[in-house]
Amino acid sequence: MEETAGVIVVNKHQGITSTRVVEKIRRLLRIKKAGHLGTLDPMATGVLPIAVGRATKLSDIFMSLPKEYVGKIKLGVLTDTYDREGKILEEKEVPQNITPEKIEEVFKKFTGDIWQKPPLYSAKRYKGKRLYQLAREGKNVEVEPKKVHIDELKLISYEPPYIKFYARVGKGVYIRTLAKDIGEELGTVGTLWDLARTSAAGFNLEQAVTLDELSGMELEERKKLIIPLHQCFPDFPSLKVMGRLKWWITVGNSVVVTPQELGKEELNEGDYVKILNEDGELIAMGVIKRTPEGRWLCHPFKVLYTS
Repeated sequence: MEETAGVIVVNKHQGITSTRVVEKIRRLLRIKKAGHLGTLDPMATGVLPIAVGRATKLSDIFMSLPKEYVGKIKLGVLTDTYDREGKILEEKEVPQNITPEKIEEVFKKFTGDIWQKPPLYSAKRYKGKRLYQLAREGKNVEVEPKKVHIDELKLISYEPPYIKFYARVGKGVYIRTLAKDIGEELGTVGTLWDLARTSAAGFNLEQAVTLDELSGMELEERKKLIIPLHQCFPDFPSLKVMGRLKWWITVGNSVVVTPQELGKEELNEGDYVKILNEDGELIAMGVIKRTPEGRWLCHPFKVLYTS
């Protein structure tokens, strides 16, 4: 099997793009195939997992997992990028009646399913072009809001004009937009001033390494930091297959499973399953489906290795 298939977790520093980090990882590991698992803006720091080799096939599953952040909003200032690196559009007085209790009440409005518009300075596409390209051309397009989910939003401290917060969010949430919207809800304007991602794609800061640390290592030391695929997705149940059953799955066929077989009390349609070979290596990702007769099937929808 391909020894460089897995994930290396980078602790990104300020001032570098996620794409540039991927380029450096390719060079440092001497690999061709790599991709980040969720963009971090240049201003932001923290967890940036990089999928290498066949792990890139699982990018959408990695990116569907929650992300955690600690950030700081500056009230009274609004920039065109919704973060401190943008051009100031508006400065507004910060109301004296803003209290920690009031902020916590506002946070409740942004918890759960919410509608959010992507920032104009973002990589989201509009009619084939990136929004940031249109913004740089001076084109102001009307972007449709999208439903996203915020699991938790917690106030850490309020030292006017700065709100320090913790957020646990689902796929597609823009923390910059959240900062702007919170400022408006508090009767002023707001801009994201600092942001650190503490967790993403199932990985945390304790597993992360900086680019400087990687640069100081020998190639073999760097490769040892790649987390193998079978160690990823620790919360997903596993199904071990071998022999003809392994071949059956790797050519795209479903198999009947039971909750007990997967170590679960119950199953739900759409649950992910790690499919492992006799050596415990991840060879495919499966998804749980239910037949009209009430049986549970594990369907391999991402096959990494064929027999």
